[in-house]
Amino acid sequence: MTLPSREQCLQLLHKHKVPENIVRHSLQVERVAVFLAEKMKRAGEKVDMQLVSRAAMLHDLDKTKTLEQGFRHLHGKMSRAILEKEGFPKIGAIAEKHHLYYILRKKPFANWEEKIVYYADKRVNHDQIVSLEDRLKYLVASYGQTKEKREKIASCGTLAQELEKEIFNKLCTDSSLSELK
Repeated sequence: MTLPSREQCLQLLHKHKVPENIVRHSLQVERVAVFLAEKMKRAGEKVDMQLVSRAAMLHDLDKTKTLEQGFRHLHGKMSRAILEKEGFPKIGAIAEKHHLYYILRKKPFANWEEKIVYYADKRVNHDQIVSLEDRLKYLVASYGQTKEKREKIASCGTLAQELEKEIFNKLCTDSSLSELK
């Protein structure tokens, strides 16, 4: 499987008219994801570093389209379709699974690459690394217009905290990510 270079990823973001603020977010998610993937690899886990990097860079390829066109529920799915069309189905599969609610599925993630990109996205608010708790507060404030939505986000938060524990139990570092700040 051939993956795009970093330059090709940036070209894809430009081609699909991803705004600069989302590009900055994606690059910060990539930074967190690669940091975690490197630590995982050192801990003896099998992780495809390049796949993590590229999936993190392209995870929000559809963000503007889904928000502008009122298709928020398709966020991630449209990225997958775009990336499959571009010839990068493995990246597309990970991009689809980064959506907040994806973690509510019975078996949401098949590998470390999917877990790391999902989690890294939940640690970056705009282009700042934040705690998982702070990111979830932001998501509630931004998307929790109804009690039902707030409860759904809270359910995701509980599962994301479990994922955080799973990840950091494998690593020789704490979840503060202070080494990146």
